[in-house]
Amino acid sequence: MKILINTSTLYFGGGVQVALSFINELITLDTNEYHIFLSLEIERQLDKKLFGNNFNFYIIDKSPSKLLTRKKIVSILNNFEKEINPDVVFTVFGPAYWRPKALHLLGFADGWVYNPDSIAFDRLSFFRRIKMRLAIKYKLHYLHRDADFYVLETNDAASKLSTMMKKNKSNFFVVGNTFSNVFSDTQYLSENNKYYIKLPAKPDDEFRLLYVAHNHPSKNLSIINKAIKYLQNYNIKFIVTIDEQSYTEVFDVGSRSKVINVGPVPQYSCPSLYNQTDAVISTSLLETFSAVYPESMKMKKPLLSSDFSFARDICGDSALYFDALDPKDTSEKIIMIMNDKTLQEELVKKGINKLQTFETAQTRAKKYLDIIKIIKDCKI
Repeated sequence: MKILINTSTLYFGGGVQVALSFINELITLDTNEYHIFLSLEIERQLDKKLFGNNFNFYIIDKSPSKLLTRKKIVSILNNFEKEINPDVVFTVFGPAYWRPKALHLLGFADGWVYNPDSIAFDRLSFFRRIKMRLAIKYKLHYLHRDADFYVLETNDAASKLSTMMKKNKSNFFVVGNTFSNVFSDTQYLSENNKYYIKLPAKPDDEFRLLYVAHNHPSKNLSIINKAIKYLQNYNIKFIVTIDEQSYTEVFDVGSRSKVINVGPVPQYSCPSLYNQTDAVISTSLLETFSAVYPESMKMKKPLLSSDFSFARDICGDSALYFDALDPKDTSEKIIMIMNDKTLQEELVKKGINKLQTFETAQTRAKKYLDIIKIIKDCKI
């Protein structure tokens, strides 16, 4: 089978990690003929020397999501597809802003689109909220136009999107998220590894919380800044992975002494960060399936999470929940977990058990391939 995998729209966030994990898993899974469109960010993080002769890579130097360059990039994609003549095109996460000639499976995980009543909208300014509503209509147009089939990370998301798009549910598939096999490879915990990020020396009484996330409105990073004022008498540090401009916008001068910002990091660096922290926090207001949850469980770190149904559906009793709109409650739960070693151990144990119910990187990749084969054989 000849498969074209499209990652041309992926430049940051969880989509990059899922795409990298999937592509790397293909090395050992089977001998399909793969043609892979790489965004510059995916290309930067992918070690192409590991791949066999059945892999063909094409660097797409700009995303087709950019209106100014879309016509040019779409023309390039069309020309490549014509040369390749694939059986199926799989865009790992869309919208793709490109309509292939072949049958097209498109992954989608933008919770803003299929959760129009989310509290996250209330955190936006009036004009940003209007802009977001228009962006959702824009994305839905391209979802309709460009794909034949869709794959989402939860049944709830698939049901909501199929209803919004008024499309047959048989066109929607579900494959859950998980942690990458990077988290199973101990070499990334070694200080000799080039991806290892060494944090400042940690005093014995310091408690560190990690949040691997970009600064999107839904990630609600500002609640950490607000919670810090209740934590001034505690030796607590937050480790974040945001760009410098976001860091100065989110955290005021009085809070920065309690924040270590390492900047955006490649997937291979994440295990070293998890390993040097005491707990993981997710302040998100809107998710489909954040990889932060299974990554925390895999790295045996107690997890604190915003108290929303999407988090409870995924984590169950393996997280300590807090009101992510209330900085006082957020700070109280942080203090609670910091001071209670038994609670930390219980959450880690429950997380290990919960992890068994998730996909692995390999089973996720196999399910993607199974869906592609179903589509190719028209067994729907």
